[in-house]
Amino acid sequence: MPELLKRTWVQVVLVGVVAAAMVFPHLGTPGLWDDDEGVNAECAREMIEADNWIVPTFNWEIRTAKPIFLYWMLRLSYAECGVNEFAARLPSAIAFVLTVVLIYDLARRMFDRTTGLLAAAIGMSTLELVKQGRGCTTDALLIAFTTLYFWSLYRGTRNGGRGWFVPCAVASALATLTKGPAVGLFLIVGVVGTWFLWNRELKRLWDRRFLWACLAWGLVAIPWYAVVGAESGGEWPKGFFFKENLSRSTEAMEGHRGTPFYYLIWLCVMFAPWSFYLAVTCWQTFKRCLEPNEQRDAYRLLAAWLGVYLLAFTVVATKLPHYIAPAYPPLAILTAAAIVRWMRRVVEWPWWGFVGGAGGLALVGLLIGGGMLVAGMGEQLGIPKTSMRFFPGLEVWAWLGLIPMAGSVAMVLFHRKGNRPAVVASFAVATVLFTALVAAFPPLVIDRFKATKELVAQTGARQLETEIVVASFDYSQPSLTFYARRRVQRLWSVKEVNDSLNGPLPFFLFVKEETWIGPELGMSVTAKFRIAAKRYDFYRGKDILVVTNR
Repeated sequence: MPELLKRTWVQVVLVGVVAAAMVFPHLGTPGLWDDDEGVNAECAREMIEADNWIVPTFNWEIRTAKPIFLYWMLRLSYAECGVNEFAARLPSAIAFVLTVVLIYDLARRMFDRTTGLLAAAIGMSTLELVKQGRGCTTDALLIAFTTLYFWSLYRGTRNGGRGWFVPCAVASALATLTKGPAVGLFLIVGVVGTWFLWNRELKRLWDRRFLWACLAWGLVAIPWYAVVGAESGGEWPKGFFFKENLSRSTEAMEGHRGTPFYYLIWLCVMFAPWSFYLAVTCWQTFKRCLEPNEQRDAYRLLAAWLGVYLLAFTVVATKLPHYIAPAYPPLAILTAAAIVRWMRRVVEWPWWGFVGGAGGLALVGLLIGGGMLVAGMGEQLGIPKTSMRFFPGLEVWAWLGLIPMAGSVAMVLFHRKGNRPAVVASFAVATVLFTALVAAFPPLVIDRFKATKELVAQTGARQLETEIVVASFDYSQPSLTFYARRRVQRLWSVKEVNDSLNGPLPFFLFVKEETWIGPELGMSVTAKFRIAAKRYDFYRGKDILVVTNR
């Protein structure tokens, strides 16, 4: 059996199976998480209803925020699995598994199988990557295509190889169809240019295959952009390139701004608990990039990949944590390489290197376990409701924090015996198990405190065979459109509410309770109505009503 486990194909299968176990349990159980999941899932559903493969819409209005590839994948997923939460998240889950397998194989090619396995463990237990793999967003696909690009690049350039041009171009084109040319093309080109320039190999681009690569990229990426521009009368490219790209780069849209250290801070949070090794990883990477060694090209490519993404998004005015998600795979590989060198006693760390890892693992368990305990029992503990959201029942899962704490104890015991492979295995196993369980079960508790899906089911606001009107006032959740399966009208005045309640069609109004009974509506609604349902919504921290004329 040990000899069988050393075979590459066996390790690939093992990595893929474990990665799948990280994202597929309860993948479709929680309702959609607003805002992104609600918008993306509904956008693809509307394209099916309209029999449209080109122009994305949400709530039957053109949507210019993202290109088309995710919606194509969702249409295929819906066709096979039905229009539901599992189908909405399936493309991202598959992309996550592909990313982890690529991380393994890239690290194996750059270093060795042990580094590949550890890098895969780091990648599959990284909070940011798991979050994207379990969500209906474009980011999991973008991460997969970006990783595929650099896997193809490194594999194709070994020993002076020249067969990487077209495969890399196709991967870049798919990334461009997923998120746009800014990240699908320009950032990738920036990494490649930095790497070649660093190695004084820019002449490698002077090759006739470069023209074939340009042709391949154009054939894959350009046709849809051209057709959507024509069919939308120029509205889609204008909204996407000017508002969603140029404006986000020059000004902080929707209040998403941050300091120059914004992404370094979020990297430490979303890469935890592996982020406690970042200091020794950065130091070793810096040294290995400069000193002559067999893996210097690999270190430089990974450093350029990570550095260019961090620098580019630090400069961009609008900041969100997931923007740098494609930089997590190189960070996982670099961290694995640093840990394996320590494990094999090639290098020695200062005392805080080991203490930081073991202590950090225990700290993560304490913080997350304690956080679930407080969030679940906040009212019993006397914490004011205005200070945080409470999720009664979440305290049941606080024991999960014991897993990393037990892993930390095991690390200390093995370290005292000088068994470094067991130290590393303890950290990796505890982190993978902890992340898998936290991703699969506590969200089920939080899901009980979302309003839209249950309110639609309770009130009959989804009637596919009957003409009804669904509207909202001072309340907007994209998933409402998905669950109602129809356009949701936004009402802005008391007159519109009264007219709709007096109208001939069944009418369902979603509104915050405090708004309904407040001065804006409470004393001004003269039409007959009935409160059909009420439910707490943790997004708003308020009770949501469904008011109907039936």
